[in-house]
Amino acid sequence: MSPKLVRCAILPAVVMWMNTVSAAGAQESAVDLEERLPVDPHLTVGTLENGLRYYIRANQRPEDRAELRVVLNAGSVLEDEDQLGLAHFVEHMAFNGTEHFPKLDLIHYLEAIGMRFGPDVNAYTSFDETVFELTVPTDSVEVLEQAFQILEDWAHGVTFDPEQIELERGVVIEEWRLGRGAAARMRDKQFPVLFRDSRYADRLPIGKPEILEGFDHESLTRYYRDWYRPDLMAVIAVGDFDIARIETLIREHFAELPSATDPRERAVFDVPDHEEPLVAIATDEEATQSSVSVYYKQPVRDVRTVRQYRQTIVEGLYNGMLNGRFFELTQTPDAPFLVGSSGQGRLVRSGEVYVLSALAREGEIARALETLLTEAERVARHGFTATEFERQKSELLRVMEAGYAEREKTRSARYVSEYVLSFLEDEPAPGIQYEFELYQRLAPGLRLQEVNRLAREWLTDRNRVVLVSAPEKEDVELPTESELLALFDAVKAKDIEPYEDAVANLPLVASVPKPGEVVSEETIAEIGVTVWELANGATVILKPTDFQDDQIVFAGMSPGGTSLAPDEGYIPAATAARLILEGGVGEFTLVNLDKVLAGKNANVQPFIQELHEGVSGRASPKDVETLFQLAYLYFTEPRLDSTAYLAYKSWMDAFLRNQSADPQAVFRDTVRVTMTQQHVRARPFTAELLEEMDLEESLAFYRDRFADASDFTFVLVGNFDTDSIKPLVQVYLGGLPSTGRVESWRDVGMDPPAGVLEKVVRKGLEPKSQTEIIFTGPIADDRAARHALRSMGDVLQVRLRETLREALGGTYSVSVGASAAREPDSEYSVRVAFGAAPDRVDDLVAVVFAHIDSLRASGATESELARVKETQRRARETSLKNNGYWLSLLLSAARYGTDFREILAYEELIDGLSAEAIQQAARQYLRPGNYVRLTLFPENWN
Repeated sequence: MSPKLVRCAILPAVVMWMNTVSAAGAQESAVDLEERLPVDPHLTVGTLENGLRYYIRANQRPEDRAELRVVLNAGSVLEDEDQLGLAHFVEHMAFNGTEHFPKLDLIHYLEAIGMRFGPDVNAYTSFDETVFELTVPTDSVEVLEQAFQILEDWAHGVTFDPEQIELERGVVIEEWRLGRGAAARMRDKQFPVLFRDSRYADRLPIGKPEILEGFDHESLTRYYRDWYRPDLMAVIAVGDFDIARIETLIREHFAELPSATDPRERAVFDVPDHEEPLVAIATDEEATQSSVSVYYKQPVRDVRTVRQYRQTIVEGLYNGMLNGRFFELTQTPDAPFLVGSSGQGRLVRSGEVYVLSALAREGEIARALETLLTEAERVARHGFTATEFERQKSELLRVMEAGYAEREKTRSARYVSEYVLSFLEDEPAPGIQYEFELYQRLAPGLRLQEVNRLAREWLTDRNRVVLVSAPEKEDVELPTESELLALFDAVKAKDIEPYEDAVANLPLVASVPKPGEVVSEETIAEIGVTVWELANGATVILKPTDFQDDQIVFAGMSPGGTSLAPDEGYIPAATAARLILEGGVGEFTLVNLDKVLAGKNANVQPFIQELHEGVSGRASPKDVETLFQLAYLYFTEPRLDSTAYLAYKSWMDAFLRNQSADPQAVFRDTVRVTMTQQHVRARPFTAELLEEMDLEESLAFYRDRFADASDFTFVLVGNFDTDSIKPLVQVYLGGLPSTGRVESWRDVGMDPPAGVLEKVVRKGLEPKSQTEIIFTGPIADDRAARHALRSMGDVLQVRLRETLREALGGTYSVSVGASAAREPDSEYSVRVAFGAAPDRVDDLVAVVFAHIDSLRASGATESELARVKETQRRARETSLKNNGYWLSLLLSAARYGTDFREILAYEELIDGLSAEAIQQAARQYLRPGNYVRLTLFPENWN
């Protein structure tokens, strides 16, 4: 992965669809550009007589699982005036009672088979579509058949029980409330401009509170009758199953769905063209960042032929190269923006859009916009360079090759997403085999000139919308509409020099280290792991897998971390790894490193945590040497770069400047300082705190932490052969410096408060609150105790969801997080969090404590215990086929000195879990005399 992806920020976005390109193969002259893209031969597509479409694909990743979807080509844009928000409300009701699953029986059933509400069972509603998502096991015929009954019920059997409608009304209103804030208020001002004279301007899926509070039930059921019909539906199934059986199930459950006798037209609503530019400037006193975006509206285009597909490749190259230039601009202290982006894609069903966006520095929106336009104009006049073009082609080729390499190990969810779009946008899904071969044929014919032409084609005067968002501050002057528009002409009139592409023509590692010897080897056959001890003292744990064909994950860790820095040196220590990452390695700045790594699938990042330091990364097997080289360089040649330091400090200053205006940020900071008793190391990171940064001190601390490899443990998991990778391990890990020092982390005394502590934070304009109740204390350093704690948290989560959300309609979401730390002390934390209307907080808190008392008194029911255990088993099944999961397990075992074979004993913990153990955990860890309760209220709430 490119280093440029390390730095990120939220920018105005559109739905993007972009393909990639290879740089080898036959000449493009042999390609028939009018050839229609085929449907992947592995995909079965059909249409029932009632108009319902279905897509079926057999896929074994993950094993014994199926990803199922009901896709409805209808969303909030189709709502009548009395239905604003009801498309989304109907989606909610599909989980609150259907023909075969009354009330909440559906969720209870799915949890009983080990599926989780949220990750495995969910839905969403947008302007133009509604999608229901279901993941189920396929190792049970009964479960798989029942899954299709669920899909049918969603499509045609929602019961709309009046009592459940009224209960869900509160949940949806709380979801609306949760989404309110500065971003929503500014969006309310901007969408009517972006979607001027379009139905999209006032059809946000969440709807309007006055309608959500007062709609009659007939309006809700009318939406369901009008739009939930087979000619607007698709059923998608991808998973580890027999295709013929799935097709039979689809016909059994959907072929008899009645067609509408007098169907309403499924209209496609335009976003009208406009000759004059439109501008929307929105400010808010709770906004924390300034942004500017230019939307160039475009007509929708099909991607059904090779020619159209080829055009997406050309557009992908353009955006990739321009984004590379934007990234380079951000690496200077006086950068005009924090992040700049160029992207093109579908805006809504009826229109596409090209967008130039920037996260601007405070007070510099005009300069940010001018820079965006200048760089686009630079391309229009001078084009991209040949070196940029070749580099971007290699980047896109890498992505394509990775997809092709994983064609037998692609996860079902990725295929499902592709087929959802195929149905909604009526475009073929040709499959990775065809696409890869097509890239090979098209790549030689791609010309830089046709990429360069896009700047003139996309940067038009008509259909242009400028959106500005910024904090509302008296001492910060924003540009006016006329000043913003004047910049477009000013940029066209000024002199602009061509871009110079500076590329470092140096090897990544100038001097290859002398290999170190493997002095001992242990094989742990039960889990397929090999452990090497190197001559320099480092330990290397290797687990070859076949889970992914194009993936190796990697991490290394040693004890120490920021705990070894004095309190007065904490900030330089805490920022050291990030400063090194920003500065690059060896002879390469971050920008040059990004260019050198173009076309390689290898990424490494150093880190320094409180108790440990290390490196982490991943790579394609073909680029694994690059991964080792990067790891070696981050140990031995961290780069002191004062320019990068000043740029990052300036970037952080701009990012943090207005954080205190955000109520949620203030609340998070209050929670942190409260739970650490205002420890000096838990101070909120503010612009003022940046003054404690020191590059020389950070570099010195970093070098010390990575000076000795003798206490490092490295773990590699993925598609590699142990014998083949051994020489690379010996050179780049065995060649690391070693001093043999003996050290560990230290306890800096960051402890939670004892007793009962309640605190109120008053911040924010919206009538919403946030509450956290946190229990802490010591826990035995024992696997069974930690498992009982987490399981108890799972039971409490289900109970609170069913009561606070479903029975009382008091919150959209309640979460319970129960976890245990083993260092520096063996301590636990149980955190209950939920949002609600301010006037309901005390009542809901009382319900939380009532459930805690009940759990302490009676423990879990047999049904709750069975659901928790089955969920744990099912989650474990898929996790054990995940490289990242094994990486964390092996690192943890090495960190705490436990037997690696204990990894296989987790099922014993599940089997041994009892209702009594959960009750005992509740009594021990949910102590009524030891908790912290914090609540965020609006500023003016009494």
